[in-house]
Amino acid sequence: MAVDRVTALPDGHARMRRLLLLALVIVGLAPGTFLRTPIGLRSDPAVVTITPLAERAGVSGELALTGAWELTSKHGWFGGFSALAASTGENGGPALIAATDRGLRLDLDLSGEQPRAIPGSFRFIGISMRGRRQEYVDLESLARDPASGTLWAGFEFDNLIVRYAKDGTPTISAPPAMAEWSLNSGAETMERLADGRFLVIAEGAEPRSDWLHQALVFPGDPAEGATPVMTWYRAPPGYDPVDAAALPGGRLLILLRRVVYSVPARFDTMIALADLGDIRPGAQWDALIVERLEGGVFADNFEGIAYVPSREDPAKGSIWLIVDDNLSIFQRSLLVRFDWPG
Repeated sequence: MAVDRVTALPDGHARMRRLLLLALVIVGLAPGTFLRTPIGLRSDPAVVTITPLAERAGVSGELALTGAWELTSKHGWFGGFSALAASTGENGGPALIAATDRGLRLDLDLSGEQPRAIPGSFRFIGISMRGRRQEYVDLESLARDPASGTLWAGFEFDNLIVRYAKDGTPTISAPPAMAEWSLNSGAETMERLADGRFLVIAEGAEPRSDWLHQALVFPGDPAEGATPVMTWYRAPPGYDPVDAAALPGGRLLILLRRVVYSVPARFDTMIALADLGDIRPGAQWDALIVERLEGGVFADNFEGIAYVPSREDPAKGSIWLIVDDNLSIFQRSLLVRFDWPG
């Protein structure tokens, strides 16, 4: 018994150290209620400042990095950007819609020298159930129809897809195929394809796998009850898909993330390029890694990706990424732009 006790002590201490490290990481990623001043009301007006960054180290691959900015605001609910979609600005120019995992939206105008937050656009678009103390706020993915302006959002915790008409009217759907997805690793990736189909990929890997992710292809609008076909995306081991953006010519960009547990936590990011022709019912498919973000200011929690076509040549354009800062004092809300040469 004495020998068993002596040999067991190091294992117990190791477990305690691991638990302590995990607790520190969780606190480091905790929302602002722990680490910031009182957050106020989400309906408070937000003044957003966008500051260019000179950092470039930590990026490698085939894409040219053409800009990096930090987004800041004194608004207590600002941050946590987990989804990004291309949009059209007030004057018909290029724009982005960014959304947070607490159900807020921010519109960004891209028509100038640098991104500009549209005044008054930071607002709550989550779902509040009237007469019930219930809300759907964990917005993790966005898709948009450029012709109609209709917007779709994936809500992870409740495994919902919500469609927003151009006037903001929501339609809530709970696809049965997503019902068993993890509450914290669900529809992080959703994209509307050019032919009207929708691709939704689970962030969480299949049981006993750290690389195979269920991917659903809806033949039409998931909010109308379209029944999806099932496929599986093979991600690099240890990396999870967190967003996607369709490109011209039947290709798809997939944003991949890996968490390195330390204090503070560090994140490795990759951008992969897939051929939509490889996505067939019941089949597995993969993608080619074209860019890595793994160091310096870019070792952060990138969770949103969008493709903005050029007005002169839609086959060319820019790729935008946004960071979810987890409302943590250790992280920042970053916006990054790459050139897409077509």
